[in-house]
Amino acid sequence: MELLLLLLCCLPCWVSGSSQVQCSADKGTVPVGGSVTMRCKLNSDCNTQDILQVTWRKQSGEFAGTIATSSRSHGQRFLGPYSNRKVRFAEEIQNCSAITIGSVTPGDQGCFQCIFNIYPLGASMGSVCLDITEASISDPKMEINLDSNNDHVISCSATGKPAPKITWNVTRTLEQNPQNYSINHPDQTVTVISNFTHRTLGRIHVTCVVHHPSLSSDIVLSKAIEDSQFFETSNSLSMTSLMIAAIVAAIPILIIIFYVIVHLCMKEHIIHKHLRICTEKYKEKPKVSPDVSDYLKCDEDV
Repeated sequence: MELLLLLLCCLPCWVSGSSQVQCSADKGTVPVGGSVTMRCKLNSDCNTQDILQVTWRKQSGEFAGTIATSSRSHGQRFLGPYSNRKVRFAEEIQNCSAITIGSVTPGDQGCFQCIFNIYPLGASMGSVCLDITEASISDPKMEINLDSNNDHVISCSATGKPAPKITWNVTRTLEQNPQNYSINHPDQTVTVISNFTHRTLGRIHVTCVVHHPSLSSDIVLSKAIEDSQFFETSNSLSMTSLMIAAIVAAIPILIIIFYVIVHLCMKEHIIHKHLRICTEKYKEKPKVSPDVSDYLKCDEDV
């Protein structure tokens, strides 16, 4: 009778013990230098008191063996090459265990196994695999072309693994939002293209910023764009303004010059007229040699 009661008490945990452990990772592809959290859940009605230990093992890759354990009696331990790594248990709740690996290296490539040691059932396990990619980036460039409407088509592109991210900094408000396109290549690299069309009035500065996990700092590509028609119009207006200003400034000078010329002409005319009258007057009075006093007298008569 006592044996029957014991079996009945263990039956719920026994039945669920036959179910699988479901494991997953927060990202299937992890770049070198990134971090990843792997999580396993035991589909069981067993209490946490029934789980004696959770063991994480690496099944394949450069290292195979136990990397971490968590138990009521010994606590948490990290083993092998992972003892000096940025590894921690991210979650320890009922029927669930999660582990986070930071600063991922190519050696983390492979499958990991999570083992629940359950009393009195024994071990129940599941596995999850990681794909580690070495981050790389190439061919970042920015191009500016004119379309048929003489609008500027501004494009920025970069190829990387994983896909790079492109953002823009422009000194003026864009007339349209940038359009982004992606091209996947057989070597798992991705080319990202971002472009937009802008009608430029004057000069603007356009900056393309490329973000990528492999970069210690973002790549910044910058160019200045000028509208030649705008500057031709501006130069034409400037020349016209200068000509008008020069004419306005010259008018008073021309008036003064004209006044001086007229005054000199009138003065010369008066002098010639005066001399002519004097000459005619002395012709009427025949004298052999008129002296200066005679001319002075002529002046008085006139």
